[in-house]
Amino acid sequence: MTKYLLLLAFIVVKSLYLPLNRRKSRYYWKLKIDDRIPLVPIFIIPYIGYFLLIIWTVIVLWKTQYIDRFLISYIVSYILAGIFWYVLPNGVSRPKITKEDVFSRLTNLIYKYDDDTNGFPSAHVFSTMICSYFLSIVFPGNEVLIWGTALLIIASTVLVKQHYIIDIFGGVLVFALSIAIGVNLW
Repeated sequence: MTKYLLLLAFIVVKSLYLPLNRRKSRYYWKLKIDDRIPLVPIFIIPYIGYFLLIIWTVIVLWKTQYIDRFLISYIVSYILAGIFWYVLPNGVSRPKITKEDVFSRLTNLIYKYDDDTNGFPSAHVFSTMICSYFLSIVFPGNEVLIWGTALLIIASTVLVKQHYIIDIFGGVLVFALSIAIGVNLW
């Protein structure tokens, strides 16, 4: 029963992203290095793959002893990030994409439905790392594949211009805090 309540809390807390993402960004924390990172539209594939990773992780962990710790860590991460997004609404200035290839169109579609807010800390980063952390425990022989996938997703955040470099560091920090709290709470 506990994991069902945690799953409900997971869904509720994750859904708070949506209203916070509709707010106007007041801060843009772009570094000089961000201007040197090119837009690479094909990286929209791992960027979108993040959503599948979360669903797959919940399914895979559901019947393991780690599901509660995973869900608690995830809930903690979104609470921490949500507080930050609310207090300091920040975002990413995204480029105008004029190319018409499938990856550019898909990137423009993401831009259309995912506003430029909630940049720091990156939910893609902390969520991917939480998933990868627990998947590595359950599948200890597959760490290279798991963390390689995580690196692709994390790199995609800056290569499709959905995040700045500093957002990645914020995501790593939220990941570390969430794991420390989530694993020790249960």
